[in-house]
Amino acid sequence: MYLDPRSLAVINLAVQALLVFGVVVAAYLARRRRDFRRHCAIMRILVPLQIIAIVFVMLPSLRDHISHGQPGLLNDEMLAHHVLGALVIVLWIYINIVLMGLVKPLGRPVIAMRLAFTLWVVSLFMGVHIYFMIWVR
Repeated sequence: MYLDPRSLAVINLAVQALLVFGVVVAAYLARRRRDFRRHCAIMRILVPLQIIAIVFVMLPSLRDHISHGQPGLLNDEMLAHHVLGALVIVLWIYINIVLMGLVKPLGRPVIAMRLAFTLWVVSLFMGVHIYFMIWVR
């Protein structure tokens, strides 16, 4: 079954909305309930789902748009969006190996967690902007 790029983009937008909901729930559990075990469990589900979305939807879309699109600010924004997303994944991996005790933290892990969250929010807003620039003109 073939899905056209627009349908894939809409499905990805819906998946991202569900991931946002999940991150908000996880953040609530960590900040308000101090339930770090469930917070980490939720994040260990959400981030691999995000990686799947990146590999199967976003990366091919980036590749196709850059190879067929016009050079300019939108391409630069797409690249920045992907770099920020990759940094979030790298930070998530780092945080997990620190929490598993495999490496010593370089600083307080909460700082890396907040940085990952901030980069994720910036990347999310950029992604929504990119979606609107490509599909809702």
